[in-house]
Amino acid sequence: MEQQETNKNLSVIASSAFLTGLFSSMMQAVWQPFVLSLGAPMSTLGLLEGLGGGSGLVSALIQPIGGWLADRRGRKLFIALRSAFGLLAVCFYLLAAILHDWHWLVPGVILLGAGLIARPAESSLIAESVHISRRGMAYSVQIAAWMIPGVFAPALGGFIAGRWGVAPVFLLRLALEGLQLLIILRFLQETLRVENEGTTPWHELPGVLARIVMPPKELRGLYWALATDAFVWGLGSTLLFGMLSQSYGFTTLQLGVMSGLLSGVWALSQLPIGRLVDRYGCKPFLVLSEAMGILLTIGWLFSKSFLAFAILHGYFGLLAATWVPAQQALLANSVPPQQRGEAIGRLSAFRGLFAFPAPYIGGLLYDRFGFQAPILANLLGIPIALAAIAAAVKEPPPTEQDFTARAAEQAEGF
Repeated sequence: MEQQETNKNLSVIASSAFLTGLFSSMMQAVWQPFVLSLGAPMSTLGLLEGLGGGSGLVSALIQPIGGWLADRRGRKLFIALRSAFGLLAVCFYLLAAILHDWHWLVPGVILLGAGLIARPAESSLIAESVHISRRGMAYSVQIAAWMIPGVFAPALGGFIAGRWGVAPVFLLRLALEGLQLLIILRFLQETLRVENEGTTPWHELPGVLARIVMPPKELRGLYWALATDAFVWGLGSTLLFGMLSQSYGFTTLQLGVMSGLLSGVWALSQLPIGRLVDRYGCKPFLVLSEAMGILLTIGWLFSKSFLAFAILHGYFGLLAATWVPAQQALLANSVPPQQRGEAIGRLSAFRGLFAFPAPYIGGLLYDRFGFQAPILANLLGIPIALAAIAAAVKEPPPTEQDFTARAAEQAEGF
């Protein structure tokens, strides 16, 4: 891949991430109160989050297949599929709003989860577009582009929903999803040279699916540590906006302001933290981020005012900026390029399968005991996740050449 094409790819990915941040942020303050307004209990909201959220069951099952296919068919096709699935998902959300029936959200949630088939391909494409020494920074550029619109878009979405209802928010997302799809199809360049193009060894797929529950030998500690983290945070933080709207009467505008504060802190801190990840390694920042979560959940447990939760949500943005590029760079640096897409998909699947029940359990705790119960469960689980990260996660090799020496050792695990 020529350097000019590489630079162009990074610009396209940043533009796509900006649009994703724009339409997803507008939805962020609206989504959970909208589901609850259709008559769904908190446990049903938890079930929807567990089914199609970023770490949900559908995305867990689709990502290893997407990563395996992306290693054999290239990256661009699957990145485009995300926008296509997103367009269809929003159509079902509109139906649910028009008919005032939450059951129409189920196919939409499934489609949105299926859109995460793009995640391994996109993460691999970013890794293949820069030198290994700059991957933490490259992921941070993508994340910052994704977070910038989150400074203003959640409040905008909350204002629109409060004034005119959720349908205009869904229509705006529909238009932005379409624009994103056009940009990807027109400008994104493939980064993986595919041998025997046009053929896919489908007979290998059952083995790929079987390997979902079998972490690679060299990465077992990482898989279990990140799966524990996903389950713990799925118990409380996943349902936070829905619980705040129902327990304390927070409006969609207030939730939008909170989300904007998270995005602002995340965007401002992401690039400096990305440089630190490249300089000092990935594991220290995973440990730091998890440890900072203890203070955050204690704050959630004892706060009741909008101001307190807004400040805490800004602090939450700093946790995310510390966690995300470190996790992405660590995995990308731990596997050879030919196995990267599948490895990313397998990790997402393992985490998703492990964490799938957590939002539903959190919703049940809320329905039975109130706001503090799922937050307390989240808090009590953090030390367990922290110990797992500290004990089990290994720092990846510092150079691309180290992959060659380790590839044969990892082959059996993959």
